[in-house]
Amino acid sequence: MGANTPPLAIRTKLVLVLVSKAWRSVALQMLYEYITIRSPARANSILQVLEQSRRPQPTSETVETPGPGYGQWTRHIEVFTFARGAGSINYLQVIFKILRLCPKLRILSGRWIHPLPIEFLNGVSGILGPSLSELYWNEMKEHGDLNTMTTPTFLGSFHALRVLDLRHFVGTDPSTWTQTSTRPVLPLVRDLVISTHSRSLEIATILRLPSLRNLTLRTPTWDSFKSETLLNLFLKVHGTSLIAIDLLTPAADAEPDPDNAIARRTAAHINPDIFLAPDLCPNLESFTFPITSPSLTPHIHPSLRRIGLRGANSDSLYPDKPSSVKGLLLAIDIKKYPKLELIQTVGFLPEAHGDSVIKDVFIWWAERFETMGVTFVDGEGVMWAYYAEPVQEEKSKHLPSDSPVKSPTEKTLLGSKDKEHRRRKPEDVDAQSPTNAPKL
Repeated sequence: MGANTPPLAIRTKLVLVLVSKAWRSVALQMLYEYITIRSPARANSILQVLEQSRRPQPTSETVETPGPGYGQWTRHIEVFTFARGAGSINYLQVIFKILRLCPKLRILSGRWIHPLPIEFLNGVSGILGPSLSELYWNEMKEHGDLNTMTTPTFLGSFHALRVLDLRHFVGTDPSTWTQTSTRPVLPLVRDLVISTHSRSLEIATILRLPSLRNLTLRTPTWDSFKSETLLNLFLKVHGTSLIAIDLLTPAADAEPDPDNAIARRTAAHINPDIFLAPDLCPNLESFTFPITSPSLTPHIHPSLRRIGLRGANSDSLYPDKPSSVKGLLLAIDIKKYPKLELIQTVGFLPEAHGDSVIKDVFIWWAERFETMGVTFVDGEGVMWAYYAEPVQEEKSKHLPSDSPVKSPTEKTLLGSKDKEHRRRKPEDVDAQSPTNAPKL
């Protein structure tokens, strides 16, 4: 089964629209919930359909007024500018008209490789500033002038944002950002996605984010001096408000997301100790990082509750083999993290591997951490353990004396999902944590 992504789901939605009139009325809302604009021709077609769908509706005064049309169902628009003609002003004008026809738009993703005029930026912020909840703004270009017309004030105009993705933000010259009298404020942003690109770190440091709680950090490049200096400046400004930090496995911007690429294991990594250092992130509760990261030093963090390890595999978990996972797991001590409750191998499922011993290995680690009062779970949030299969006395009475019956003390691996007491699901683990604690 393929990945369930919005672009791949469009075919299914198109089929549902053609089933019947009843299905069409429901499927049309699903079809126009997510719109992708890839070229000027496609943009013109989308605009034509949205305008034609605004059929005049009679009012109490018998005056015909346009209806909301299909745009009333649109929640996410993604714009690309790679096609021929995507850098023209006509293309931007059509995009602006489409945005105006979608009054309930909540998510905007834009990949802009051509300069954007200030009039377009002002128009977008004027329409979507009061209502947009998620924004991804990509201005990275391979060639040409690095600076763009986007300013911190433009980002600060989206007052309703909850999620802000600045991985590939460029903007104007950073020396002009400090000339403003006040820093832009985004009062509702809780989730921030940035990268180690200098512009991404600098713009995130400039913004005031009083509600920030969760940080996702990508590492396309890492300079042990410049990048670390900018990251420390960012943490000095926002570190006290962070509750959850997720360090993705290092990768170039054009690479996909799987964590098992060999090139990523040899790339430069962010040292996790930066976030565990005293006074930088004192309220940090959930911390996820790659297994190929440098080993943890004995920092004491009083509030850390959950640790996630990315990129684990069956070979790296064997306790009798040297590996980075073994070193990281052995370095985790309840004395350094007195509130630690959970350790999770993000993306790793013992049940999906053909290694017949990996479940025993996973249980060995689970029993080791259980003595510390820490739950060790796989990527699905399941804690593996041994159980004693009970003997059914009624059935045993009818069995011949030479029939094999399992002893109550015989150990059997947890393999079936139909017995709740054998597997601890994520909601059971989270029940031990505060209600507002973020998941890994």
